[in-house]
Amino acid sequence: MIGKLRGVRDPQTVTWREHSRAVWTVHVTMPDEVRPTEAAFSDEQAANAWAQQLSTEPGVLAASVIRFVLDEPGNRRNVSMFVRGGRQAVPHISDCRRIHGGGRPHTGTRSPNA
Repeated sequence: MIGKLRGVRDPQTVTWREHSRAVWTVHVTMPDEVRPTEAAFSDEQAANAWAQQLSTEPGVLAASVIRFVLDEPGNRRNVSMFVRGGRQAVPHISDCRRIHGGGRPHTGTRSPNA
């Protein structure tokens, strides 16, 4: 219900109007940080190609593509994620537990906030 209140739509029911206002953003996860948007594209294939390339850069753990619709807060969808150039299933839950949310490295001990 929350998704519907925020305007999130089922990807299968995307209208041409929404598609014409769609943008795809690329985000990068590094060992010590989750970076904000690296780039925005008007074409999904270009965004995927850029994310795939970025995922092979030294120090990059993963690169992901998220689809947004302009002027519709909450209308977003995870599209793809790349690790070492390989496309992962979306949503992706990494088997690598070295990184906590916010990019903090895993020290092997429980977080005091857990």
